[in-house]
Amino acid sequence: MIQFENLSVSYGDERVISNLSFIARKGDKVALSGPSGSGKSSILNLLMGFVYPFTGNVTVNGAVLNEQNINAIRQQISWLPQELSLKIDTVEELFYYPFTFKANRHLKPSSAEVKKLFDELLLDVSLLKKSLSEISGGQKQRVALASVLLLKKEILLLDEPTSALDAESRTAIINLIKRLDGVTVIASSHDEEWLAAMDTVINLKA
Repeated sequence: MIQFENLSVSYGDERVISNLSFIARKGDKVALSGPSGSGKSSILNLLMGFVYPFTGNVTVNGAVLNEQNINAIRQQISWLPQELSLKIDTVEELFYYPFTFKANRHLKPSSAEVKKLFDELLLDVSLLKKSLSEISGGQKQRVALASVLLLKKEILLLDEPTSALDAESRTAIINLIKRLDGVTVIASSHDEEWLAAMDTVINLKA
């Protein structure tokens, strides 16, 4: 369970989030909606420990979100930011990047697992042999999503996960996310189809 109690976040003199409270229970699919600047990405970044200081209380599975607990909390989370600023050249490097970290090396998926998930995301595994410059933005987005899904963490944070996708790919991803049993998903989105499919929509205001 993830609980926010009276959360407020400011950057300098600018208040981005003010007194936000909500609970995401195990398995809930939660969407963060609102205009640019309303704090959607800030909430995701905060859960990863990238936003300090803040006021209010945030707990993740009973652990208070703070500098002492953040490493243990991150072990429970898969995170897909909207922009991937990685110095890599191939699709294979992109896909396996999360598994290069010591904490995730034992989680590296089998070829069968990769093939199954790629099929569900309407991707061909032959993409792994291509350079990033050879694939579309939507393919890159789905490859990165496949990677974080195969980490098999109990919390999944997604920042605008359908922003580069066509209608068919978007529907495939939404259906896949809805089928994730026991995985708590918090995603920022402007996508009306995504918002309609989620269990809960938190509307934020700029």
